[in-house]
Amino acid sequence: MTLPRLSRRTLLLTSLALAACAGGPPTPKPWAETATRELNLALASFEVQGRRVQLTRSSGAGAGQPVVVYLPGLGQGADAGQRWATAWAQAGYTVLGLQPLEADAAAWRSELARTGEFRELGLLHYCDALRADRLAALRRLLPALQAAQPTLDWSRAALAGYETGAQTALDARGDTPWRAVIAISPPAMQAPAQGAAALVVTSDMDHDPLGLVRRPGERRQAFDMMAPGSGWLLNLGNAAHAALAGTLAPDGWHEQDQLRGRAGGGMGARGGGQGGPQGPAGGGARGPRSGSATEAAQIDLGDALRDSAAFLDARLRGRVLDAPRLLPR
Repeated sequence: MTLPRLSRRTLLLTSLALAACAGGPPTPKPWAETATRELNLALASFEVQGRRVQLTRSSGAGAGQPVVVYLPGLGQGADAGQRWATAWAQAGYTVLGLQPLEADAAAWRSELARTGEFRELGLLHYCDALRADRLAALRRLLPALQAAQPTLDWSRAALAGYETGAQTALDARGDTPWRAVIAISPPAMQAPAQGAAALVVTSDMDHDPLGLVRRPGERRQAFDMMAPGSGWLLNLGNAAHAALAGTLAPDGWHEQDQLRGRAGGGMGARGGGQGGPQGPAGGGARGPRSGSATEAAQIDLGDALRDSAAFLDARLRGRVLDAPRLLPR
């Protein structure tokens, strides 16, 4: 007997019904559960001067680890950039995530965001006034961070950041105690030519969803102005701006990342939440344009994660820089 041919609509409805009966895809695990049970990380959260700090380190890490202070991007909280933090923690560093200004953390809940004035929002947060406020806040918070974590080796400290955080990291490269700076997707900017060794991370697809940077190549402006021997550039080719944030979707860790991590190409294995209105994509949970936290989690940043850890090892531990993709100034 020949069965009647099923229409595409019937097949689709049947598939959906079967998926519903099976309960659908499994619920992603919370990031904290994956971090502690599968990635051997220790997470903690504390406050300094009213600002939340997210601590990430390898489980069982001893006292005296070098430290990386990470400044997230616009609209992100202290727990952003989990992929960067994981790579650096697995390489033997304690990572302290900190958003210096509440105004930056709440950017996507502001009136400008609610009315869709994203370019104006960008002009406000990258302007000289907030740029100076952000740097002053970091300098004010640093002694409190050191007092809260006195067992860390602050003589071997690096400062890293994304977007507005990258701007502040470059502005602070001449400050004590920073011995290395990592600026991920910085704006077009002038920065001190001298200071701590700096790594600028960008890509040919590092477009600006706010419309302030006209071409991705403008993001290397600070690198081009650095004194010879003090700066390095890592160009990631076609990596999207959102991917560079290294921020996972708020509902957890993606299976794709877990598989890549086991294969050695994902979380930089080296042996050693946001609410409110949605805005332009850039690495937080905020996207209608190409890229959100979900997209960022699906792009393999393995090269950048490994090379950034190698850069830290060279600057903070005196090891030979084994990262041929880094272009020296």
